[in-house]
Amino acid sequence: MLAQLESKFHDLYLEYFHKAEAHRRWNVLNDVPWDQITTTPNPEIAAIIQTFMAVEMFLPDYTSKIMHLVRSSRGRAWFQANWGYEESKHSLVLEMWITKSGARSVEQVHAFQDDVLSREWDLPYETPLEMILYTTLQEFATSVNYRGLRRVAQASGDGALNKALTLLARDETGHFEFFKNGTKLFMDQDRDRVLEALNKVIHTFKMPAQTLIPDFGPHGKLLHELGIFDDRIYIRDVVRPVLKALGVEPEEMREARQRLRAA
Repeated sequence: MLAQLESKFHDLYLEYFHKAEAHRRWNVLNDVPWDQITTTPNPEIAAIIQTFMAVEMFLPDYTSKIMHLVRSSRGRAWFQANWGYEESKHSLVLEMWITKSGARSVEQVHAFQDDVLSREWDLPYETPLEMILYTTLQEFATSVNYRGLRRVAQASGDGALNKALTLLARDETGHFEFFKNGTKLFMDQDRDRVLEALNKVIHTFKMPAQTLIPDFGPHGKLLHELGIFDDRIYIRDVVRPVLKALGVEPEEMREARQRLRAA
C-alpha cells in the first residue's frame, strides 16, 4: 500500500512539474513590467508587501524541515525542491518591488531581514499527514492574501505590482493543487483518519506571519482593515472552498469532531 501511495505521489509531482514548465514559468526580470512601477507607493501597501516579503525569507527553514519530514517520498521531496525554487522567486520579486518603488531603501530591507531572521520557523505539526493538510490550507490562504492585496493595490495604477501579485497568486494556486491532490491520496487510504486530522489542523491553523513577524499585531490589524485576511475570511474564503475542493461535506466534519471528542 505504501509503495502504491508513493508511486501516485510521484505521478502527481510529474504532472505538476510538466504543467508548470509548459504554462507557469516566469522570469523575475523579464515578465514583470518594472518600467510601470510607481515611485510614490501607498505606505499601507508597502507595509503589507514587507510583511509578505518577510514570510518568504524563511525559505531555508520551510524547505529543509519539510524536506527532512518527507525525504523518503520521492514525489513529495522532489516537489519540495521545486516549491523552494518557485518561492525563492516570490521573495526576490517582492524585495525588488519594495526597493525599486522607493518604499524601503536597500539598507532598511537588510536591517529588517536581520531582525526577522533572528527567529526560526519550526514545523507546526509533527506528521506528514498533518503537514500536507496544513500546507493545503496555507497555500490556498496565501493565494487569497495575494489576490486581496492585488485588489487593494489596483487603485495605485502600479503595473509592476499588479503583474507580480498576479504571478504569485497563480503559483500559490498551483502549489495548492498539488497538496490538495496529495491529501486526496491519503483520503483514499483512510478517509476518517484524514478528516479527524483535518479538524485539528483547521482549528489550530496559523499563517506563518502570525508567529514569525516581529510585532505582528499591527500588521494583522491592517490586513483586517483592508479586507485582505482575518479569521472571517479564513473560514469563508479558505476553509469552505478547500473542503469543497476535497469533496468533504459539513456532516462528515461534524462526525469527525465527534469521534475526536469520544477518543
